[in-house]
Amino acid sequence: MKITILKSIVIGIFLTGGLVEAKPVSAELMMSGGRSWKGQIVGRDGEWLEFSTGRSARPIRIGISTIQELKFRVNIDAEKLSKMKANREFDRIIMAVERALEPFSEYIDIPSNLTRYNALLMELYYRTQKFDKSLAISSKIAEDDRDMELQQKAQMYQALALIDAGRPDEAEKLFSEYGWDEDLSSDAAPDKLYITAKLMMLKKEYNKAMELVAKVIAFNSQDPDWMQPSEMLCAEIYTELGMYDSAEEVCREILMLYRNTAEYNKAEQLKVRIEKLRAEQKLEESLKSEEA
Repeated sequence: MKITILKSIVIGIFLTGGLVEAKPVSAELMMSGGRSWKGQIVGRDGEWLEFSTGRSARPIRIGISTIQELKFRVNIDAEKLSKMKANREFDRIIMAVERALEPFSEYIDIPSNLTRYNALLMELYYRTQKFDKSLAISSKIAEDDRDMELQQKAQMYQALALIDAGRPDEAEKLFSEYGWDEDLSSDAAPDKLYITAKLMMLKKEYNKAMELVAKVIAFNSQDPDWMQPSEMLCAEIYTELGMYDSAEEVCREILMLYRNTAEYNKAEQLKVRIEKLRAEQKLEESLKSEEA
C-alpha cells in the first residue's frame, strides 16, 4: 500500500488545480540541517507551499518534498482527552480531534506534528469499527519512518483493520510484506502472534489460531495490552469450535477481571451469542429426534 486512499484523494485534489488559498495557518517550518522558520502557511499549489514569515515579507514558495516537518499549534486539551479515553468516550474524542485538525486538512499528506493526533484517530476509528478510516490513516503513518515505534503501531492497525473488515487476502499480503509470516515461535512478539491468530480465525483455521493465541497467554501473562485481547480471542475460537462450556468459562473470567474494558463488553456480547447458539443446537437436535 505505497499510496493510501486518503493520500491519493488529497494529492489528487491539489494536482487538479492551481494555488489553493486558505485561511492562514500558523506553523513552524522545519527543513534539513536543523533550519527552521516560524510564520504562516497562506496557500498551496500542488507540490508547493506558500509560506510567509511576517506581515511585510513576501510569501515564499517551498517545495513540499524539501520539508522535513511542519509544526502546527493544535487546540486540543490533552488532559481532557486522556480522561475521556479512560472513560472510553471514543466517539466524543473522535469528534474533538477531527474538529481540532480541520484547519490543517489541506496539509495532511505533509510530515508534521499532527501524526500523533492522527495516530489517536487511527486507534479510535478501529475501536469504533470504522475500519476503512483507520486503514487510511494507518497506511499513511506506516510509510513515515521518523518514529519507528509509531510506524510499527500503524502497521499493527493496518493488519487489524484488514482482518476485522473481513479482507484476509489483503492482510496476508501485508503479513508477507512485513515479514510477519516467518517467525511464529513461542518467543515471537505477542502482537504478531495475536494478529496472526486473528487472521487464522478469519480463515477458519481454528486449531492454528488457538495454538498461536495460547502462546500469547502462556508467555506474556504480564502484558495486559495483549493478554486481555488474547483471552477474549480464545473465547471466540472456543465458540467457533462449538466448545461452549470452555468459551463461557473464559468469558466469566474476563467479566470478573477486566471491568470497563473492550474485552468486558465483548465477553457480554459473546455470552448472549452462545446462549442463542445453544438454543439453535437444541432445536436442531429436537428436530432430528422427531425425524428419527
